[in-house]
Amino acid sequence: MSRTVLSLQSYVVQGTVGNSIAIPMMSAMGIRAWGLPTALLSNHNGRSSVAGVPISADQINGIVDAVDSNGELKHVDAVLSGYLTPLTGPAVLRTVEKCRNHRPDTMWVCDPVMADMDNGQVRVYVPADTVAFIKEAVEDADVLVPNMAELGILTDTMPRTIDEIVAAARSLTGPRLVVVTSVPYRDEGHDELAMVAITKERVMMTHGPFIDRHFNGAGDLTTAVLTEQLVVGESLGSALGKTAGVVHAVLERTSKHPGDELDWSPEDVSAQPWKTEILAPSAPSRVGRSS
Repeated sequence: MSRTVLSLQSYVVQGTVGNSIAIPMMSAMGIRAWGLPTALLSNHNGRSSVAGVPISADQINGIVDAVDSNGELKHVDAVLSGYLTPLTGPAVLRTVEKCRNHRPDTMWVCDPVMADMDNGQVRVYVPADTVAFIKEAVEDADVLVPNMAELGILTDTMPRTIDEIVAAARSLTGPRLVVVTSVPYRDEGHDELAMVAITKERVMMTHGPFIDRHFNGAGDLTTAVLTEQLVVGESLGSALGKTAGVVHAVLERTSKHPGDELDWSPEDVSAQPWKTEILAPSAPSRVGRSS
């Protein structure tokens, strides 16, 4: 039977952020992807005009309870979450708990959407109460997918080197796997971009060409592909390399066109994986929860 991912993220009518990119991409990769919107918007908030409605915690809970009553929640292999707020975040945590009540090994993949790097400086774009909620909530996640700015916020550090990134990630006591995205990397005189995967036993990295342009939804795409790879049981190295390969294929095509929305195609799922490098002694790499 196909693996199932329940993704709780915003949905936009026009654009490629949140569930509007995560659901079609995971579906194209061959798994069942169920999208539960945490907000319904016209487009992402960076546009000059935006309209829509938030989905309340009560509404999220009601939808999840209905799915559960129909006997379907027991099929969920992983929960994927994006932007969490103090208002809707508890409903997301409740959803994870209800899924784990059926299957203790249900994996929670959390993208702690809070901030990014702007010319070497951390730019936080969520309120302080949201930061506080996320810092506490992520300790219950299995897989955490922050960028460097978010990793720094979560650990009260300012990681700049690979060693500092690894130390910061390992200071988090909850997640079994931390995958740090958008890591600047210099290789043979060329500016590149890396992803670093850290567990308690090992560190793996993949790096490749840096495309100097902003892409809306790139982080949501990355987390979706990584979730699919982990939920079907790929090794950490294979999952990391495939994620980088698929995301780069999408970004490379997008860079050839105007606009800031991802130009993706189902054929991107066949992109060649990037090479991964083991930076620590080898150890079992399957990610999930022990029952």
